[in-house]
Amino acid sequence: PGKNAVKQKAMRVLKQKKQYEAQSDNLRQQSFNMEQVNYTTQMLKDTKITVNAMKTGLKEMKKEYKNVNIDQIEDMQDELGDMMEDASEIQEALGRSYGMPDVDEDELEAELDALGDEIALDDDTSYL
Repeated sequence: PGKNAVKQKAMRVLKQKKQYEAQSDNLRQQSFNMEQVNYTTQMLKDTKITVNAMKTGLKEMKKEYKNVNIDQIEDMQDELGDMMEDASEIQEALGRSYGMPDVDEDELEAELDALGDEIALDDDTSYL
């Protein structure tokens, strides 16, 4: 009888251990599920905030675009281009030379070649 009683007590203890383990696993799973719910809830709140920010941004962009007139911008760009051309013409006019004789390009090239020949014959390079 003593050995049998010990065996039955051991069986009860093992059964109780299994019940506690099952209960512990169940509590861990419940805890995990609650964490998942909290995470998902926070993610949805963050998504709502993001969507609201996007709606506000879109509304503001639409409002600001009403103040932008593409035709006015294109007209302004055209005017700026015309003004730059005018400024270029003015600079050309100011850069004209007066009373200077026209120089023959062929003569200038021949003179440059002659100078080059003189330099090639000159052994004194101290001026360089």
